[in-house]
Amino acid sequence: MKQLLNLKHLNFKNEVQIWQNWWTSQSAMQKCMPLFLLGLYIFIYAVSGFLRVDHFFASGFAMILWYLGPRVRELFRFLLPLILVAVIYDSMRFYSNYIRGPIHVTEPYAFDKFFFGINTDAGRLTPNEWWQKHTYAFLDLICGFFYLCFISIYVILCMYFCFWLPKKGTKLRTPQWITEMRYRPMWAFFWVNMIGYSTYYWYAAAPPWYVALHGLGPADLSVGPNPAGAIRFDLLLGTHFFTGMYGRSADVFGAIPSLHVAYPLQSVFYAHRYGSGRTFAWSFYFLMCFSAVYLNHHYILDILWGSSYALIVCFTIDRLAKRRHAVQL
Repeated sequence: MKQLLNLKHLNFKNEVQIWQNWWTSQSAMQKCMPLFLLGLYIFIYAVSGFLRVDHFFASGFAMILWYLGPRVRELFRFLLPLILVAVIYDSMRFYSNYIRGPIHVTEPYAFDKFFFGINTDAGRLTPNEWWQKHTYAFLDLICGFFYLCFISIYVILCMYFCFWLPKKGTKLRTPQWITEMRYRPMWAFFWVNMIGYSTYYWYAAAPPWYVALHGLGPADLSVGPNPAGAIRFDLLLGTHFFTGMYGRSADVFGAIPSLHVAYPLQSVFYAHRYGSGRTFAWSFYFLMCFSAVYLNHHYILDILWGSSYALIVCFTIDRLAKRRHAVQL
């Protein structure tokens, strides 16, 4: 027991020494800048009246990861794209109404009705409209769960790619090859969000639940976020997950592209590149495509658009990485 305690003490002293060496190697700006950015972030939201408790938790977590030093640097690098996306998405509430172009209410609805419409006794319906008349409790639970956890599932898959596969490799790739590109799925997540968010403004579009509630007339900017069909998940379980989550939504008219399906398709791309997790990734993607329509959050047009962005980003990152590698050689 005494030897074990001595070993733990030595390990602790070693960790402290590693951190001290790292801290002394940092410049004054590197030491202070993260705290300055944290203070500025909290100040802006406090002055604007949008400050919430989760802002403290999220920013505080990022600061802890940074100041813990080299031992968690890999985790910090892994989560950095996610942190940046969260900050940028949340900031859209400040400027979205000032830079948004014309809001398209009729066009996405008409596209789905023309190309994917279902003929019924009540007339031709979009797939969204048809499914709202054919809901089932088990689908509400399955679709609601995956729709609620889609970012978490993608991040967990990326953690599998980033931290687990490099240990042993796959039949397709060596551990060294995977290690060299292990952060790409998270940066693909970042860039597909940046392209998606920009589309919200040059092609703003109303989601199908908006049309169901407010019709095809001119867009009403006073309309707040709505959980749509996902509310059935909360009603079944007696929870408030979706009402809480969509109550914090930064943009109602950001239906195109569907990022809910973009992330799963990116996981498919990297599952094939790494050679592991392909069955789960494809299942995740198809389930999210169905859920987006079934829960009345996206048209099929949104799904096609989001899927295109996902593939464009993944192939572009891959091509740029190959070109950079060729230059280094």
